[in-house]
Amino acid sequence: MSDSELRAEGSLPAAPTAPADVSAEPRGQDDRPTRGEPGLARARPSAAETGPAPDAEAGPAPDAEAAEAGVPLRRRRGRASLWWTPVVVVLVAGLLAAGSALGDLLDRPPGEGSVDVGFARDMSEHHAQAVQMAMIEFDRGGDASTRSVAQDIALTQQREIGIMSAWLSGWGRTQSASGAPMRWMGGTGTGMGAGHDAHGDTGATTMGDMPGMNGSTGEAASADDTARMPGMATPNELRRLATIHGRDLDVLFLTLMVHHHRGGLAMAQYATQHADSDRTRSLARAMVLNQSIEIDQMQQTLTRLGAPRA
Repeated sequence: MSDSELRAEGSLPAAPTAPADVSAEPRGQDDRPTRGEPGLARARPSAAETGPAPDAEAGPAPDAEAAEAGVPLRRRRGRASLWWTPVVVVLVAGLLAAGSALGDLLDRPPGEGSVDVGFARDMSEHHAQAVQMAMIEFDRGGDASTRSVAQDIALTQQREIGIMSAWLSGWGRTQSASGAPMRWMGGTGTGMGAGHDAHGDTGATTMGDMPGMNGSTGEAASADDTARMPGMATPNELRRLATIHGRDLDVLFLTLMVHHHRGGLAMAQYATQHADSDRTRSLARAMVLNQSIEIDQMQQTLTRLGAPRA
């Protein structure tokens, strides 16, 4: 009996057939699994894609050595790059030291007879009297605006005294010098105590021409009627300022302070042109600006109070 007859009778099982969706040809390496085909993994890339295998005789790569030693690659590279840090620090320190030494040579302390030293000394003394007068007005003046101006003058000029005092200490100079003041301005301070505006014509009447302001009667002025520097009040004027109050004090303070500022302006303007230090010229310019503004303000206040302009 043939095989076909046996299969027909059911004695032999039917031959297995291949699935209809499976290709008879083998799958190549570049074939990719299609969506919906579970269990099919992507084929590994060929040698052409990955490049040649590392040479076993060349030894492990640096990254592998770092990994085997337990040291992260980033840390090893950081340690290797820090070798030059001390060199850079030494170079920077050397450059800074050289720059400092050069600055010392270029910025030597001004000499004893320099404009910078003379200005710091005389302006500090000049400011000190302004602070004294301003505190009298602030304590007993009658006009609120004038008292406010006095407060500003006292605070500003006291701060500037501190700045100039620090300069003199840093320069190794004394805070004051014996002899006539203003010698740093070419000797213009000699014999200049007779009037508040002896530094030059300012267009205003001097204090010596105002009745009752310096107590002079035509004869030679005494020491009490002499100001040490241009613009400064005389001892007689300071005593009178300390004994009055209210509106009289306001008017006298404003009049004296306008003249005081004018004397200070002449000193500051000279320093802006002839001082050697940049910081001296800078402070002098600030004084010129501030005191010019205050002069205008005080003149307006005198007009408002019904008093003659200074």
